[in-house]
Amino acid sequence: MLWPVTLGGIVLGGLIAGLPGAILGGVLGQALDRHWRLQHWADLPQRLGLRPEFNQVLFLCLGRIAKADGRVTQQHLQLARELMQQYRLDEPQRLAAMGDFNAGKEGGRRVERALVRLLRQQPQRSAELLDGCWRMAVLQERHGTAARLLSEWAEMARLGKAEQQRLRQRHQRRPANSTAPVRTGNSLQQAARLLGVELNTEPEQVKRAYRRLLGRHHPDKLIATGASEAELAAASDKVHQIQQAYEKLRRYHGIR
Repeated sequence: MLWPVTLGGIVLGGLIAGLPGAILGGVLGQALDRHWRLQHWADLPQRLGLRPEFNQVLFLCLGRIAKADGRVTQQHLQLARELMQQYRLDEPQRLAAMGDFNAGKEGGRRVERALVRLLRQQPQRSAELLDGCWRMAVLQERHGTAARLLSEWAEMARLGKAEQQRLRQRHQRRPANSTAPVRTGNSLQQAARLLGVELNTEPEQVKRAYRRLLGRHHPDKLIATGASEAELAAASDKVHQIQQAYEKLRRYHGIR
């Protein structure tokens, strides 16, 4: 097991104060590693805020959307809990997610800054994030402010008009006073078949297969050809299936 801050503390302390400094640096680093539950170097930038974690940004945005057009209701909180279940958050992660949700309700620049960093570093997950936000937005009978926010965020994510419309219409088909159910989707094997890979395919190959299929079926390509609304809707549904399949394999392989 790798303890990144512990190792860093030992090296830095040793350079500054020799053996006593290395011991002190190791002790302090170990305390931070345990507090932050760090096991890999890749976890450190997220804890320092240099690379935002998807779940953190998602719940910040969900809190911002829930509060945008009025007070936060029990339906908003219930959907937040369902999404925690969907993403299989453990108890500490749930507490962190609820803290992010509450911070998002306060608005301010924190939400936008975190969103910009995520869209820059993980652009492939922008549609997934906005999909969850639309689920939250439609719980309010009137969601004009939330809709404007989501339109701005979609522009920041460089989502085409067809994709934005698909995300909006997909959730507005439900009654506004109902909570969106958590979809279990297909099995891992079915997800792999949809992407044209094997379950044990290397993560980088899974990523390439996902991007290739996404580019091939994206509805924005059909707009220029004068495709009908039915064809655009079919392409949007296909893109959603591809995204769901990739999300299952991403979690299975631990792809970031």
